[in-house]
Amino acid sequence: MMKTGKRILATFLSAAILIPSSAVTARAAVPSVTADESMYINLDHYGKVEQINVVKRISLNGNNEFTDYGSYERVTNMSNLAEPSVTAQGVSWKLPEGTGDFFYECALKPNAASLPWSFDVSYKLNGVPADADKLAGASGMVEISMKAIPNKSVSDYYKNNMLLQVGTMVDMEDTLSVEAPGAQVQTVGKSKLVVFAALPGEETTFTMRIGTKKFETDGMVIMMVPGTLEQMKDIKELKEDKDTVKDSADAINDSTNVILGTIESTSVGLRRVQSGLSSVDQARGTISSAKDELYDKADLSLADLSAVAQQTALLVPHLQSAQQMVGDVNDNLNALTKTVEGVKPYLDSLDSSIGKIQGDAKELRDVLDDIDDVSDDRDAILDDMKEDMKSARVTLNTLQPLLSSLNKSLTELSTLLEQLQRVLADTGDPSDPENSTKIALLEKTQAVIDSTNQLVAALGAVCDQADEYLDTAEDTANLAEDYFDALDDGADAADSMLRHSNQLGDSTQGLLRQGEALIDQMTALNGTMNQYEPEVVGALKDTEELTRRLTNALNSSNAFLSSFEATMKASDGDLDAGTRDSLNGLIDVLGKSLDGISQTSVIKKANNSIKDTIDKETDKYEDDSNLLNLDAEAKPISFTSAKNPSPESIQIILRTEEISVDNDDNSTEDLEKEKQEMGPFQRMCNVFQKIWQSVIDAFQE
Repeated sequence: MMKTGKRILATFLSAAILIPSSAVTARAAVPSVTADESMYINLDHYGKVEQINVVKRISLNGNNEFTDYGSYERVTNMSNLAEPSVTAQGVSWKLPEGTGDFFYECALKPNAASLPWSFDVSYKLNGVPADADKLAGASGMVEISMKAIPNKSVSDYYKNNMLLQVGTMVDMEDTLSVEAPGAQVQTVGKSKLVVFAALPGEETTFTMRIGTKKFETDGMVIMMVPGTLEQMKDIKELKEDKDTVKDSADAINDSTNVILGTIESTSVGLRRVQSGLSSVDQARGTISSAKDELYDKADLSLADLSAVAQQTALLVPHLQSAQQMVGDVNDNLNALTKTVEGVKPYLDSLDSSIGKIQGDAKELRDVLDDIDDVSDDRDAILDDMKEDMKSARVTLNTLQPLLSSLNKSLTELSTLLEQLQRVLADTGDPSDPENSTKIALLEKTQAVIDSTNQLVAALGAVCDQADEYLDTAEDTANLAEDYFDALDDGADAADSMLRHSNQLGDSTQGLLRQGEALIDQMTALNGTMNQYEPEVVGALKDTEELTRRLTNALNSSNAFLSSFEATMKASDGDLDAGTRDSLNGLIDVLGKSLDGISQTSVIKKANNSIKDTIDKETDKYEDDSNLLNLDAEAKPISFTSAKNPSPESIQIILRTEEISVDNDDNSTEDLEKEKQEMGPFQRMCNVFQKIWQSVIDAFQE
């Protein structure tokens, strides 16, 4: 019966080998080589890798040369006598023309392959851990436990797309019972086929218990194949839909919790409103009891409003007078400026005359120095001096009335500015910055005018001094005529007098220039007044309009409050009763609303429970396996190198070491391994002949 079990197991293996190898997709003629890869791995009793061989089936598609990348210990031609060219980077083939499908075997180092799963196999006999090599022929309950551990370091393709199948055949001739929780158990003749399965990335443990009289096993056969069935193409869309549903559920849960939290947070506010309405109801009672006193005070307030409106109306004429006064002040200042500007040419003329006198005096002093030599010129110079003094006298006589008139005008202007300051101070708003600025401007203007008036008075004094100077000069000229003969004796005294006369002329010229500067300042002041005059008038007009509107507003408010007081007195009883009933009803409604809001925590808890349930169910597959990441349309990756083109199909077949009483024909050697002296083509034929014979023997049995 042991042989029968081997035949059935051979059937399982042949299906694993032949079906992927023969499933070549029909393609249009493409000048490129395609491959199918099958990896065969021998494990010891406990799941450790002992030997790795990769068999590659090549569809040449009209080519006879190609290169396969990978690090190989040995390469064996299984189809013909062509020799491979093996390097550290891979193997290159040059095949005879007309070669069909080409097979070759590549031997890898035991640690060269990175598998999607690693395995840990353990054994028990009657519940006690046991060594595998001591179980052959044992009687009792044998437990085989295989732990499949996902390898997280493999590429995403192997991590997410490889399905795991583990199976073995149990000969029932000496077997009393078979238990395999989670496995599919099928009866095949006198044997049972036990098959376990795992999803991509799933960590699991397969356990099988066999009650036997004489324990033997052909080992566990493990298959790793990509999920490429048509139905698996929907898994990718399922994951996208799952993510969409989960995101939507999370958004709904968050939004619902926000809404419930908002409603719950209103409870405090509603309680405050409820308390506030109770306080309002108390205030209503207080107001109702105090209404008579309020009506009396309202009558008094209305009388005060009427008095304020009457007093405000009296301000309008004063503001109008202030506007007229500003205009008059500006006109007077313009006239004053015009007069001052008319004085300026005379000051220039006087300054010029004094300069000429000083020049004459200088020349006279020069003459005194050379009096003996210039006696003939003395009379002519003296005549010129008299003519200059006469001209200066005329100019001085003209200037003195003008200065007197200017002094009078400045005095009147100062008086008007002082009146304007009092008007603005009486009628303007003390808190208005613009009003304060205007008053300050008027004060500065008055100060400038007063200074100007003082300077004009000083100029008058200068003119008086100039008059005295002219008298002195005339006397000097007369004396010069009388005493020219004695001039030689008094030359020093005359020279001193002329020197002091020049100093007086310098002082007079300085005062005249200050007068001209004062006139320039008066002109600038007039420009400033002309600039601000429209604004001052506009401000007074705005103040007048404001006063009118304030008066109208006070009158309107008085009328409104009178009407309101009459209405309140007329509706006093109904308003008080209606307000009381409305507040009591609203307080009752708020109480019932608070009772309902107290249930939001229950709703929120139920909402979170629904979300947790959805998350638990949707995350179960992602936590336990990578099934939702499976992509049935993903291109396979070569076992030996990522540089190789994507194979048409891939599969990994592993087998643990058998446990058998017989040792002669139950070798653990790999199914493809034959005697070394045979040619590669013969070895390949022997492999498939052995598989095919096992299939035939199984069905004949």
